[in-house]
Amino acid sequence: MNISLIIVAAGFGRRLGGVDKAFVKVAGKEIILYSFETFEKVPQIKEKIIVVNKKNVDKAKSVFHGKNVKFVFGGNIRAESVKNGVLAAKERFVMVHDAARPFLSVSLIDRVINGLKGADSVIPTVKVKPTIKVIENSFVSKTLDRNTLAVVQTPQLFRKEQLLSAYKKFTDLSDITDESMLIEKLGKRVRVVEGEETNLKITTPLDLIVAREIIKNGI
Repeated sequence: MNISLIIVAAGFGRRLGGVDKAFVKVAGKEIILYSFETFEKVPQIKEKIIVVNKKNVDKAKSVFHGKNVKFVFGGNIRAESVKNGVLAAKERFVMVHDAARPFLSVSLIDRVINGLKGADSVIPTVKVKPTIKVIENSFVSKTLDRNTLAVVQTPQLFRKEQLLSAYKKFTDLSDITDESMLIEKLGKRVRVVEGEETNLKITTPLDLIVAREIIKNGI
């Protein structure tokens, strides 16, 4: 299996006070490099695409100087950024990963790749621990069964032709928060594999503190 990797780093870091989280340094290294260096250990990945916004393209080129990567400009929303990456991909399969998830393992990537057999796409998830309630007009309308709920992570793996078909069929991407939603809308099968608790997404200043502790303690 030959895979085009798409790392999405086109955000604006609004919840980090305007700091571009993908290029924040943690323990002396940009966040995006942690996951990128893990993906470099995976032989099935033949192409690496970094999706950036125009504001950070120079920074991205500096960070990836000397590495074999392709840069693509992002869109106004995440789903459009991923679409731009998919359109630039050469391989039959595409793997989409958030740049702000630095701590995935090779084992997780392998689980995602192996999970594609007999499925149309693969996503890693972790179980929901808190009690989740639906709120309407400041009152609880119901409590959800957390045994049926999961928190979705990346990397996610897709057959490129199916994503391209979805983009043609569903032109409004404003409600798409991850690409597996497009596969669901096509009526295809999305397999779930076990994610990792440490595969957190860095979004807030508190997440940066947690990230530093993960590195410090070698978790």
